[in-house]
Amino acid sequence: MSEAPSIPSGGKTVALTFDDGPGASTAAILSILEAFGVRATFFNIGEQETWYPQDVVAEAEAGFLIGNHTWNHPDMTKLSAAAQAAELDEVIQEQQSLVGSSPCVFRPPYGDYDSTTLALARQRHMAVWLWDVDTEDWMAEGSSSAYWVNRIISLAESEGGALSHPVVLMHNQAIPMPATVAALPTIIRYFQDHGYTFVDLLGHTGPPSSCGTSAENRPRAAGTVVGPGHQLLPGTTVASPGGQFHFVMQRDGNLVVYTSDGRVLWESQTNGNPGASAVMQRDGNFVIYSASGRALWESRTDNHPGAWLAVQTDGNVVVYDSAGPLWATSSLDSELLGGEQLQPGWYLQSPGRLCELVMQNDGNLVSLSANGRVLWETGTNGNPGALAVMQRDGNFVIYSTGGRALWESGTQGHAGDRLTVTDWAQVLVASPTGALLWERD
Repeated sequence: MSEAPSIPSGGKTVALTFDDGPGASTAAILSILEAFGVRATFFNIGEQETWYPQDVVAEAEAGFLIGNHTWNHPDMTKLSAAAQAAELDEVIQEQQSLVGSSPCVFRPPYGDYDSTTLALARQRHMAVWLWDVDTEDWMAEGSSSAYWVNRIISLAESEGGALSHPVVLMHNQAIPMPATVAALPTIIRYFQDHGYTFVDLLGHTGPPSSCGTSAENRPRAAGTVVGPGHQLLPGTTVASPGGQFHFVMQRDGNLVVYTSDGRVLWESQTNGNPGASAVMQRDGNFVIYSASGRALWESRTDNHPGAWLAVQTDGNVVVYDSAGPLWATSSLDSELLGGEQLQPGWYLQSPGRLCELVMQNDGNLVSLSANGRVLWETGTNGNPGALAVMQRDGNFVIYSTGGRALWESGTQGHAGDRLTVTDWAQVLVASPTGALLWERD
C-alpha cells in the first residue's frame, strides 16, 4: 500500500507513524521528535482533533505531516460508500479549519479497507498507507511498566532493523501513553545508530522545521508559454511572468537565460551563427536552426506532439507535455549577487526546489518551507512595493518605495558578497572566499 518512502540519494529510511491522536501524550511525543530533529507522520482522528485542536496546530507548526485516520475510527469495510466518504470528508474539513491544509495521506483504521475506500481516498488526492512494523504499543493500555517499554522497543528494533524502509506503527491515543513516550528515544537512537534516515510519508527528510524533500509536491512554477509552432527570431526575448528572468534568442545565434540584471544562467553555446532562430516544433522538439536551416541544437523531445515551452518564474526554461516536464535548462536561480534585487512577487528557490525566499507584495521578505510554512521573515509587511537589494558593498537591504531602508543584514564593507538560499532552510550572506557573514534559518 503505497511505495516505501525514500530519499533522493537512496539509503535506508524509517518512517515513524502515530495513529489515533491527538491525545494526552501528543505534546510529549512532539517534544521528543523535535529534540532529536526527526520526521514523523501523525494519522489523526477527526473527533480527537476537536478535543485537542491546539495539538493539531502544534503538529503543523512544527512541520510534521498530518494524515487522515477517519472521523471516529470505524471499520471502513462495514460502511456504505456514502458513510465512508463522510468519514474522510469530515476530517478534511476539520484539518482545513485548524491549519489551512488538507491531508494528503490516509490510513484506514485497523488496516481494513476495500475498493471503495481506495477509490474515495484517490479522489481526494490521498495516498493510502499501512505499516510493516507494529509495536503493539496500544496493548499497554496506559501502563508505564518496564515490561511494556521494553516490548515496544524490541518489536520496533527486531522488525524494523530487518527492513530497508520500515514504516513503524505507534499510537497517540486519547489516554496517556507513557510506555510509548518512554520507548521513543531509544527507538530513535537505534535507527540513527544503524544508518537510517528519518522520513515522513511524503519522503521529507531533515529536521521537521527544515525544508525537507517535497520538491515533487510543489506546484509547477508559473511560466510564459511558447506554444507549438512558435518561432523565436533573432533578437527575440521571452520574459518570465513578472520579468525576473529573460530567455533571449541573440543575434549571434546563442540562446541564453539571463537574470533581470544580465547574469547568464544557461546558454546553448550556438554563438557564431548570426541570424539563427529557435522553433518550438509541433512534434515537441525545441530546435535552434542556422540561417541556412541547419539544426544547431535541440532539446531532443520529439515524438511528443503538442508539447510546449515555458519560461518559468524560478529561472528554469522547461519543455512540457500533458504528462509533465520533458527537458529543462536547469537554470533555477538560488542566489543574488551584488547589484541584483528581488522586486515584489519575485523569489529565489534553493537548488533542490525545497525552500523559497519570497519578496511579498506587502513588503515582507519571507523564507518558506516546501509545504509553504513560514520559516523566517523580516517583518517588513505593511510596505507594499518594497524591494530587496543585494548591494555591491555586500549589504542586503529591503527598501521602501520611497528609498527608506526598512531592514538590512548589516554586512556592508564586503564587496562581492552573495546571498544564497539552501535546501536546509538557510538564507545566508557569504563573502567571495565563502566566509559566512550572516545567516537565518
